[in-house]
Amino acid sequence: MMANLDGVDIRTMLQLEADLTDQTLDGFIGFIREHYGLANIAYLCPSFPGRSVLDPYAHMTYSEAWTKHYKAHKYTFIDPAVTVGARSVLPVDWARLPREGKKVQRLFGEAKDAGVGHQGLTIPVRGPTNSHWALFVATSSESDPEWSGRRYELMRDLVHVAHYVHQRAFQLHAKELPVDLNVVTKREIEALEWSAEGKTLEDIAILMRISAETVKSHLDSARFKLQAINRVHAVTKAIRAGLIR
Repeated sequence: MMANLDGVDIRTMLQLEADLTDQTLDGFIGFIREHYGLANIAYLCPSFPGRSVLDPYAHMTYSEAWTKHYKAHKYTFIDPAVTVGARSVLPVDWARLPREGKKVQRLFGEAKDAGVGHQGLTIPVRGPTNSHWALFVATSSESDPEWSGRRYELMRDLVHVAHYVHQRAFQLHAKELPVDLNVVTKREIEALEWSAEGKTLEDIAILMRISAETVKSHLDSARFKLQAINRVHAVTKAIRAGLIR
């Protein structure tokens, strides 16, 4: 069965939020890598105070040797996973990256030899202000058929993870990210209430007289607004905030 965010134990997020440090955020990123069976994950934010493109605030599972090698050769300036990702507003599949030029080909060859993973996704993340942006990278050593069979579901989940990690990093190194409860709509709250009672998407659709797809849209929107990583987490945050009982 393919891993998904609903399989992430709520205690994982609650423990992280109760004891948020660079070390616990590292641990969470390592957990996500294991949960999805990925080769590596990297979160890179060059826009925090005192940071730059060459020296971003980072959480990575790459080997120390590869990280030093990458920085020493200033690969940031030629790495299409970074240069294309930084200009994009949508996730970028590495299969679509331009790889012309000897330097770029050497970069990908060295990365593969270093165990970085030859498949990958680069997910651009924008903070509450456009000045705070970051890249979330996930890599895999899977074959082309294996990767193509799950990349879209993986991309969907990792977009949520990327924003969640960025919110926690922003909280640590920029400022607290307040949750504006007023932006959660009545219909989203209603969907959360039914979800808290253990109702399925189909059950909620019947109760709210809407389609199951619309229910999913309401719950996903509430999850994003509440800075939650899955529905159970969103329900927990909604209860704690007094939005639902």
